[in-house]
Amino acid sequence: MKKITLMFSAFMFLSVFAMAQIQDGDIKMLQQYYGTEKMAIVKDYMDLTPAQDSVFWDDYNAYETARLELGKRRIMLIDKYAKDLMSLTADNATEMVNEANAIDVEFKKLQKTYFKKMSKKIGVVKAAQFYQFEAYINNAINISIQESIPFVGELQKYRNQK
Repeated sequence: MKKITLMFSAFMFLSVFAMAQIQDGDIKMLQQYYGTEKMAIVKDYMDLTPAQDSVFWDDYNAYETARLELGKRRIMLIDKYAKDLMSLTADNATEMVNEANAIDVEFKKLQKTYFKKMSKKIGVVKAAQFYQFEAYINNAINISIQESIPFVGELQKYRNQK
């Protein structure tokens, strides 16, 4: 799991700091690169039987398509936060908190939907294994983001102390 955490932390670091202006093509390029890496890790981690393997990947690909859209929204939210950080208003803060919550809720709904679908095809235990894997990755990304960006008000406080 350390390899997974390192890979996704690097992804989030690059996506947050390497691009001054986030473009849709940049997001897709990063997602494709790390999507290929992730798929190999999932394949190894899931250790599916040939019968499970033959039915898993269609659901996985559909899941990933939806998850990537949520990832794109998360990256755009981080970009907005970075741009508005020094001039954050009550309206901007509310809008960003609402979007962050919406992304979290939609991710959990997505996980639950695919847990049910995969349970029928690869069994409940294997579906739970995938659910746990995805929760781990999502948590690692969230922690990496939180460690990479300043807290609300942190820069203003620092600036006022100088």
